[in-house]
This record gives sequence, C-alpha cells and structure tokens, in this order.
Amino acid sequence: MNPDVLAQFRDQLWLFVAGPALGLCALVLTVRLKAPQFRLLREGFRKLRTRLPKDADPEHVAPGLALVLETVGSFGAAAVVGTATAVTLGGAGVLPYVLLFAIFLAPLRYAEVWLARTAAPGKAAKKTGGGKGSLATRVGATSERYRMVGYLLFVPVLVAGFAWAGGTQGEALHSVVERLLPGSGLALVGGAAAVGAVLHLAGAKLRGLGAWVGVVGLVVMLIAGVWGCLADPGAAFGALTRSFGDMIEGSSQLDDFTGAFAGEVAAAAVLYALPPMSATSGVGGAMSSLGGGKTRTQASLAVLGTLFYGVIAVVLVMAFVGSGALGTRTADHRSIHDVRIMTVPIESASQRAELDRRYSGLMRIIDGNPRNPNLSIATDRGMIRDPSFSLDGAPADVALRLDVGQATNIMTPGRFGALTEGDASILRSVQVGGEMLPDGSGLVVQSLAAGHSLAPRVGLAGLLALVAVAFAAWGFALSRSVPVPKQAQLVIGVVPALGAGLAATGLVPWLAPLGGVAIGILAVAVSLILILRAKEVAQLSE
Repeated sequence: MNPDVLAQFRDQLWLFVAGPALGLCALVLTVRLKAPQFRLLREGFRKLRTRLPKDADPEHVAPGLALVLETVGSFGAAAVVGTATAVTLGGAGVLPYVLLFAIFLAPLRYAEVWLARTAAPGKAAKKTGGGKGSLATRVGATSERYRMVGYLLFVPVLVAGFAWAGGTQGEALHSVVERLLPGSGLALVGGAAAVGAVLHLAGAKLRGLGAWVGVVGLVVMLIAGVWGCLADPGAAFGALTRSFGDMIEGSSQLDDFTGAFAGEVAAAAVLYALPPMSATSGVGGAMSSLGGGKTRTQASLAVLGTLFYGVIAVVLVMAFVGSGALGTRTADHRSIHDVRIMTVPIESASQRAELDRRYSGLMRIIDGNPRNPNLSIATDRGMIRDPSFSLDGAPADVALRLDVGQATNIMTPGRFGALTEGDASILRSVQVGGEMLPDGSGLVVQSLAAGHSLAPRVGLAGLLALVAVAFAAWGFALSRSVPVPKQAQLVIGVVPALGAGLAATGLVPWLAPLGGVAIGILAVAVSLILILRAKEVAQLSE
C-alpha cells in the first residue's frame, strides 16, 4: 500500500467530502436541536459534579469522568501534533477555525449520546435490547432498513480503532518522543500502549482511575501551553487578536515564515485540526455509555467535550505562534517528499505558488552536497539553509530526477560506480537536513521550550497520560460497537494498543494515513445518520 497515494486520498476525502459533511450535519443539528451548544452550556457545567447514583451499575463511572474519556479519545498526540502542523502551514489564522470546530461539532456529540444511550423503538428492537450501548448497534436495531447500515458502520469503526486511535496516535507520539529523547520512541509508545491495554483489560476496577489520569493529562497540557505563552505574553495574545484577520485575509509573513493565503489557512485547518477533533464520531456514544445516571445528564455534558478540546488547542496555538518558534529556523531534517526544489528562493506565499519557480530536470548529489549551486530547497513555509542530503543515514551519492520541483525518480551508483536507475521506493529513505522552519512535532517542542526548558518534558508526560487513556477509551468503545461474542470483547479492545505498537516500529508507513481515511469515512457515515435521525433526537431530548 503506497502511503503517499493514501495520504493524497485522505486529503481529498477531508477537503471535499468529510469536512463538508460534518459542516452540513452541524448546521442541521444546531437548527433542529435549538443550538444545544449554547442553550445547554450552563447546565453542562452544573452537571460536571454529578455523582453516581447508589444503584448504579458497577461498570459505570461518574458522568463527568465518562465525558473525560470521550474527550481524551480525541485529544491526544495526534491532536497536538495535528494542530501544530496546521499552524506550520496556515499560521495564526488557524486559531479561529479551531474555535469554530469546537463550537459547531458539539451538537454531533449531543445527538450521538441520545441515540447510543436510548433503546430503539419497536417490537423488533426489544429482542436485542434496543441496541443501547453504541451508535452502530443502536442504528442497526432501529429497523430492518437500518440494520445493514449498522453492520456497515462496524467496519470503519474497527479500522479507525486500529489505524487512527492506534496508528496515527502512535506515530504522532513517537515523533514528539524522538525530538526530546532520541532512541526512546519505541519504548515509550510501547509503554503507553501497554498501560492503555491494562486499563481496558482491568475493566471497572481501573476505569475510574484511568479517567482521572485523563483529567491530569488534559490539565498538564493546558499548563504546558500556558507556560509557552508566558515566554512572550504580548506576542501570544497578539496572535489571538491578529488571527481573526489572518483567517479572512491570509496569514502574514513572520520572520522566515512566508505567510499563507486565506484558502491555504482554511485547508490546513480542515486537513489537520478538524480530523482529530471529530475522531470519536461513531464511538463517542459508546464511551458516554460508561457514565452512570440519566441520559439527559450525559447529553448535557457532551456539549462541553469539544469546548474543553477547543480551549486547550487555542492555548497551544497561541504558544506556537507567540513563542516565535513558528518563524525561526532550527537544525532539522525532512523527507525528500516533503520539500520542493526551486530555481529561485521564495520569500512569500504568493511566490511559493508560482510553478515556474520550481525546477524540473536532474539534480546531482555527491557526499551529501548538491552540485547544482543555483537551486534552492523549500519546505511548505520557508527555505532550507545549507542543505545536505542523506540516504539511509549516510551522505547521499545519487542523482534525482525532478518534475515541477518534486523528486520522482532516483539514480544510485551501480556495480562499477556508474549511476543506474533505482527503485522509486528508495526515495523514501532520502532525507534533507539543514536550517529550516519546524514541522508539527518540532513546533510543539520548540514553542514549549521557549517558556521553560522543562516545559516540553512536562508536555510529554501529559501526552503519554492522554494517549494511554485514549487507547483504553477506544478499546472500550470497540468492545461495545463491534458485534463479537462477549468473550472476544476484551480482545477487540486491545486493537488500538496493537496499532500503536506497530506504528512505533516504523514498519508500516501507510498506517497513519489509513487512519485518516478511516475516520474520514466514519465522519461521513455518522453525519448522514445523524441528519436522517435528527427528528428522533429532537423528540428524545424534549
């Protein structure tokens, strides 16, 4: 499976299908349910302290802790790195989109809770308990017409649990760990996966503890973000006020950051900030079913989930921009697929869009140094200073064939030293090093370090806690959503941890983009279901 082709399909899916579908669903539910994200906000905060009733099922946790599990299921390493990546591409203008997503996705959480926690009407549904427990089982029990829909929903739920909750989260966490503690990525990601698996397998015994660990993780990430903002409070709050203008007019140039058009800002937000925020669509209802007490209480709390997510994400964006890390070059490296070879250096977003500045032809590299002195190398938002090339960790001795600035083929020394055509897959092992603007995980580490040298490690501790709890939350959601015998539910629940371990090895580079595709398909399916069942949700919530 080609990861580059899969990544391109993922981007097209989110830009033209999943993103618009979520937007349409959010609009329909906001109108149909009378704006629950505003109407029930005060009630939701009041319900945070609701305790378990005395006759509650031993499997349940307090409603507020169930909300934490659902929120942590989205907000983890993939959310932090994804938001940072959106900022590296779109600048401060991404911030208002994060706020908008947090506000307008809340009705989807609200509607899903009502469906997942209530029994489907009708005599046929009573034979299966009405399908209570998850959106997939609830939809399948609604009627004969919807039964196949429920079964079809099981597939993207399971793939998302393995490839996104495990693969994408694991890869994002690995990238941050390797920035701070090189060589520790596999061990720490594997450790987080193991803790998540234990939390799931232990069932009710550790479920409440896991939720409290999630609370600590969210608080730690908020503190780390504030710490980064305190490096230059004026710049951080200036980024907040400037961001709304940047959203409409495009992000302006900032030091070595070349700026971004308004369309590029929007695309960056949809591609990298929206997916993790909507990742629990389809499984959030199963996570909410852990909450004991009334469905109305849990539904009121559900509107707070994306709000909490949005607040922490906004603080992090302020730290990313206000710390100065966004526009400051540092020593780093990128894959050859992530750079473009230019005939003339770019200094602005408009120049970056000029295709005639990109080079087509051959580029010879000897001992890691390019032999085309007039060519420049650009990342998504700036130029690489003093570039050097490596192949499998050693200085490269290759020739690259370029088409409109992008490497398409590679030639390597043959038996007698002459260059011969190599397999295109070798290109994935070519890295470009030098002074460059940070990528997603690099921006996370550099912006937090601007506040205090300990801040990145504090943030890493918070991420490890969040990801471990997210694995457990997704494990429970899969066990409630996938139709398997009760004895097999525990096994299904460790699927996210297995995906994370596999992603940390680096053996399956297509796993993370597959995760993005899976949650995109899931988002489209859930959006259509909620639009069709909006009338029923309105009646349930009256």
